Amino acid sequence: MSTMAENPEHLPDLPGEIVLGLRSEAAPGFVERLRGELRGRQARATGNLWWFDLDLPVGTIRIVHDEQLVHLVDNDMERYEQRAEGELGFAPQHGESPRMRTAAERVLAGDARGADIAFLGTLTAFQQAVLRATSRIPHGAVRPYSWVAREAGNAGAVRATGTTLAKNPVPFIVPCHRVVHADWSPGNYSAGGTGVKLSVLEMEGVTERRLAWIQHAPKILGQLDCMEFCLPACTGIEESDPANLAGFSSPEDAARAGFTPCEVCRPV
Repeated sequence: MSTMAENPEHLPDLPGEIVLGLRSEAAPGFVERLRGELRGRQARATGNLWWFDLDLPVGTIRIVHDEQLVHLVDNDMERYEQRAEGELGFAPQHGESPRMRTAAERVLAGDARGADIAFLGTLTAFQQAVLRATSRIPHGAVRPYSWVAREAGNAGAVRATGTTLAKNPVPFIVPCHRVVHADWSPGNYSAGGTGVKLSVLEMEGVTERRLAWIQHAPKILGQLDCMEFCLPACTGIEESDPANLAGFSSPEDAARAGFTPCEVCRPV
């Protein structure tokens, strides 16, 4: 009896892109991520993790790394000791790394995504998706928990999204401070409460005045000059001429009026 391998014409009817996908090489990003995860697991198992401190306008943060990825971040040194023992199983030694310092500084400046230098290998697939979605929030911007849940692939998992962010092992690097409530109020923050969250947002240019503007704006804003609709937190929209803006109560209302969704803030 001939086999399917010997007779490719007997392959089941699958969409072309799936068949092609099975034959294609793994994406470079996937391979790099897998290598990082394997290295990170080995580093934890062998105790090859180190830390250095990075001074920010809001205080000092401690970054635990394996020379390629960040494993733990904290801004409370007493809490850090407990977290290191609980999450890593040991207390890393001090170890300066110009490479990792530069990588962290680029992330904090908004020039790179934190998830690309974060070790997330101990988290579930959904938790990793939440942190990667959070890393896509632009520097100096905010998004609601529901936005992150949708971008992570499960729009109904808003509560689980909040739980994941509350346990974010690498705050500041993966910017959970940019995630806010549905009414755009800041909410709590695992790295020190609402006050610290507001300070970190202010460091990035999200002032309390800007947050107040977002909170009092219509749920959806259409821009008449380009016929796109945005979230009120879309970067720069608060500086638009009010005459150029149209308010809507939902994305559906904006779409019915002929507006298309913004590709930057991704309101739907």
